[in-house]
Amino acid sequence: MAACYTRTMQSADSRAKSRRGRSRAKAAVLRGLLGIGVVTAMTMAPAEQASAEHQAARRAWIGIELAQGPAGKGVVAKHVVTSSPARSGGIVDGDVILSADGVALDKPEQLIARVAIVGPGAMLKLQVRRGAAEREHLVVPIAHPGADEVLRLDKIGTFAPTWKPLDKVAGSVPDNIGKLRGRVVVVDFWASWCMPCRAISKDLSRLHAAYGDKGLSIVGLTGEPSGVAEKAATELKMSYPVASDPDDKTAALYGIRSLPTMFVVDKKGIIREVFVGFGPGQSATLEKVVASLLAEPSPSG
Repeated sequence: MAACYTRTMQSADSRAKSRRGRSRAKAAVLRGLLGIGVVTAMTMAPAEQASAEHQAARRAWIGIELAQGPAGKGVVAKHVVTSSPARSGGIVDGDVILSADGVALDKPEQLIARVAIVGPGAMLKLQVRRGAAEREHLVVPIAHPGADEVLRLDKIGTFAPTWKPLDKVAGSVPDNIGKLRGRVVVVDFWASWCMPCRAISKDLSRLHAAYGDKGLSIVGLTGEPSGVAEKAATELKMSYPVASDPDDKTAALYGIRSLPTMFVVDKKGIIREVFVGFGPGQSATLEKVVASLLAEPSPSG
């Protein structure tokens, strides 16, 4: 599967980026170890990425993005992956994890270490405070599924995030994905320099021509400036609407870490499938998913 690995949330202000460098690096380590997809800081060759994914699969995973707890007591579950061991164990966003297997926690690294020690398949006891109440939660770590699969586990079955302000590039893109409710939507995150993105654009134009009148909307979103995106869209003969996502704010909401990444959204606005990268047979699979969702009844009301 070919994909372009890139930092999608970088700031145009190099001084601001420098000030945030150390804290971002630490956050990336914490998020990666606990299982949240991280936007990488460099382009990664497919072989290097495959090796990284293999190493990730050997780690234990519970699916929490952590933050420092209040007054150094416990650690906060900043975000819990939708379909993860932590969520299955009853952990939700905002919970304060006070201890793991009876060991008090005062920084995220301690929980990371405890998960690694316990390993996949064993029971982890977490003492959690939610509001004024405390209770014990049992979580069973699994082998890390890999960053791309983590994105699928987190997004499939959830409502597609609303878009941040977009700059028009080609065609008509509504200012809110909610305005496409009742239609099947493919949201394609791409870039002009990404060869797999360029390759799949032909298939997306074909799908747009074949199913546009039957209820399919395709929207291409890129973090590149409008002028660059417009030139690429014209060159690639993209027949579907395209918009620029300044500062990749919408990409951040969708958890984008590599390109192309496509989200297939049903008529109710729920993400039903996520495709990362572009490989043999993917276009046919995408078309089958689209056709299946188009056959579903439209939401009432």
